[in-house]
Amino acid sequence: MISTDDTEVVAARRRRPRWLTPAALDAARRWRYWPLDVWEALTGRRPPLVPPRRLRFVGDSDFEHTGREFLDLFVRFGGLTSEDRVLDVGCGIGRMAVPLAAFLRPPGDYLGFDIVRAGIRWCQRNITPRYPYMRFEHADVFNWHYNPRGRRRAEEYQFPCPDADRTFVLLTSVFTHMLRPAVEHYLDEIARVLRPGGRCFATMFLLTSETEAVLGRGGGRVKLTERFGDDRVVSRADPEGAIAFPEAWVRAAFAARGLRIREPIAYGQWADRPGPTLQDIIIAERDPGPPRGSD
Repeated sequence: MISTDDTEVVAARRRRPRWLTPAALDAARRWRYWPLDVWEALTGRRPPLVPPRRLRFVGDSDFEHTGREFLDLFVRFGGLTSEDRVLDVGCGIGRMAVPLAAFLRPPGDYLGFDIVRAGIRWCQRNITPRYPYMRFEHADVFNWHYNPRGRRRAEEYQFPCPDADRTFVLLTSVFTHMLRPAVEHYLDEIARVLRPGGRCFATMFLLTSETEAVLGRGGGRVKLTERFGDDRVVSRADPEGAIAFPEAWVRAAFAARGLRIREPIAYGQWADRPGPTLQDIIIAERDPGPPRGSD
C-alpha cells in the first residue's frame, strides 16, 4: 500500500517552494474575480447566502445550482428527510449547507466541518446567524492540496460528534482527495457516529473493468492516467488532487465497518457514462450491530 510518505511524492513536493501548493495557485487565480465581487456587492446582485467568487475553492460550477442539484440527490438516492441529523464531511464553503438550511427543520440539524479555515469562517458568519441549527467547525487536518500547514493527519482526526449521534453523513468529493489510510479511518469514524439504520452518501471515482478500459484508451472527463499502486490519480506528485479506487476495495472497506452499500451504485459521468452527476454515488446504511472498525 502506498502512503503519504511515498518517496516519489515526497521528493516532488520538496522540489517546490513550501508556499507553491495547488491551493495557493487556486487562491491566486480566484482573485481575478475581485472586480466582479465588488460590483455584485455594490449592486446587491449576490444573494446573502452565496459567498464571493474569490473565496470559493470547491470548483467552478454554479454555487446555487449545484447545491440544489445535490439536495435532490440526497433526497432521491439517500432518503434524506427534513428531520435528519446531518454531518457534512468536507463542507467547504457551504455549497451543500445553504440548500440544507432551508430544507432541514428541528429536531433535524446540521454539523459541517472542513480543513479550509476561510470556508468555515464564512459559513459561521453568514449561515449560522440565520439558521442556529446549522453549525460549522474547522478541522486542522493536513492535506497538501488544500491545507498544507495542517497540524493533524487525517488518519488521526476524530469527527466532532459523539457515538451514534448522526442519521445522515454526506461526503461530496471528499474521498476523491484522500489516500487509502485516510479513507479507511474516515469510514471508521462514519460507522462510529452513525446511528443504526443511518445512511452515508458519498461520491467517489470507482475503478471497474469498464472505467479502466475507458481510461486506457484516453477517454473520461477526469484524466486519471497515472498509476498509484492499484489506484489511479491525475498526478503522482499530487495524488490527493484527484484519486480513484478499485470498486472491489471500496466495497470491502465499507463492509468491514458495518456499512452496507445499497444496490445499485449510481455510476457517474466522469468515465463517459450516463449518470445523475459527475462522480459515482454510494449510499451505505449502518448495520444495527456495533461498528466493526480496524481497531
